[in-house]
This record gives sequence, C-alpha cells and structure tokens, in this order.
Amino acid sequence: MDTQREDAHGGICGICGQPVKGHDAHQQHDEGRPARRGKSVTYVVVELRGATAHFQATDDPTRTFRTGAADLAGQLGIGPSGLLDCRYTCWVEPTEYGVVRSEFTLA
Repeated sequence: MDTQREDAHGGICGICGQPVKGHDAHQQHDEGRPARRGKSVTYVVVELRGATAHFQATDDPTRTFRTGAADLAGQLGIGPSGLLDCRYTCWVEPTEYGVVRSEFTLA
C-alpha cells in the first residue's frame, strides 16, 4: 500500500517523487513560497571574443564560462565596451536543466 510506503519514508515529495525525509530540494518558507536553492556569486569578465564574454567566479578562477556579451551588458545596464575586467554579482540557482543566473548587479 502506498500509504505505508509514504509513512515509512516520512512522506514522498509531490514534485519529484523522492522521500521527503532529508530532502530539501523543495523546502518552503513560512509563507508557503518555495525556498530558493542557490547563492550569490561574484564574477569578473576576463576576456571578450567577438560577441562572447568569458567570465570567472572570483573565488574559483579555475573555470571559465561564456555568455553573449550584448546580453550580459544589457543585464548589467552598461555598454559592451565596458565589460572587460567588469565585476558583477548575480544569483546562481541550479535547475534540472542546468544553472540559471539572475539578478545581475555591478560589484
């Protein structure tokens, strides 16, 4: 019976089907909104190649990421020519399809 299975595991997550016990992927705030999984990360633009901006996290320069230079400049409210050596922070949140970056601000 499913009810016994759910009770034995402390409940099954209605979103992903995983046991709720020890599973914080879909925690909620007191107001019932889903809790955000992720963190604020500071990046620096290290290179511009054509229409692509290459950036690194300031606390982990071992990995370089790429994005459209015009898109990043638009998110930051600056011109593409001001991107090189630009420091900015954004909210980085893992999703089932990759990482979503949002809430861009100049650092």
